[in-house]
Amino acid sequence: MEPLIARSIFSTATGYIRRGGFAWTCNPYVGCTFGCSYCYAMFLPQNRRPKEQWGRWLQAKMNAVELARREAPRLAGQTLYLSSVTDPYLPLEGRLKLTRGILEALLPHQPRLLVQTRGPLVVRDADLLAQFRSVRVNMSIPTDSEPVRRLFEPKAPPLERRWEALARLRRAGIAIGICVTPMLPLEDPEGFVERLCAFDPDVLVVQDFHDAHGCFGADTGPQARRLLAQLPWTGDDYRAVHAMLACRRTVYEGEAGFFPPPAVSTPAFHPATDPVPVRP
Repeated sequence: MEPLIARSIFSTATGYIRRGGFAWTCNPYVGCTFGCSYCYAMFLPQNRRPKEQWGRWLQAKMNAVELARREAPRLAGQTLYLSSVTDPYLPLEGRLKLTRGILEALLPHQPRLLVQTRGPLVVRDADLLAQFRSVRVNMSIPTDSEPVRRLFEPKAPPLERRWEALARLRRAGIAIGICVTPMLPLEDPEGFVERLCAFDPDVLVVQDFHDAHGCFGADTGPQARRLLAQLPWTGDDYRAVHAMLACRRTVYEGEAGFFPPPAVSTPAFHPATDPVPVRP
């Protein structure tokens, strides 16, 4: 890990995030140690390191909490995407608590908050998240197969830990999104569809595994495309799963699924009168 002193912690949203309705983004870290082989962030201009090194380096914005305390008032009631080019719940977050400190700074100002992660560590902050009046946690669950997950996301958390985290967040009264983006090869498509529909997330987003040629999506390097070519999975398989989901519930595809939570949500959690919903 490399320490980094940042000039600001909230940035004006751009690209698909801005088109989706977000005013701001927040990235407590630069880089991502999950290192998913298909991650679009490795292709962005601000990543000046060799793409083959993606997942092997990380910079932490050590002054992130101090900056958040200073800058948070201007986000009052506005839409915030946390995070757009890293994961706010990387393993290092367990020690540094930069994301938690940012949430604490934001809480009095109540932005409309979207948390995007594949890290079960998000459950640690359920006590804070439940106090936001407008919040949703999006969890990336791109497959039902641990062998496939290990091929494409070898350093990311196991799938079942992500499902467990979602269940705990839901028990805390927090809105949930599930992002099957990109949809990786499935072992049991019908079973996966059934599990998604039974869980009934507030938002469900799917996307085909494809080369977006530098735009948002499952923009992959040669490594990820080679992995996919080894597996019996095609665009037709994706479309079949999409059709099974779409006949049972609302499904958003790609960029269309990344939008803020509603301006009016369930009442905020009040720590003075309510029990803390979950503990890590």
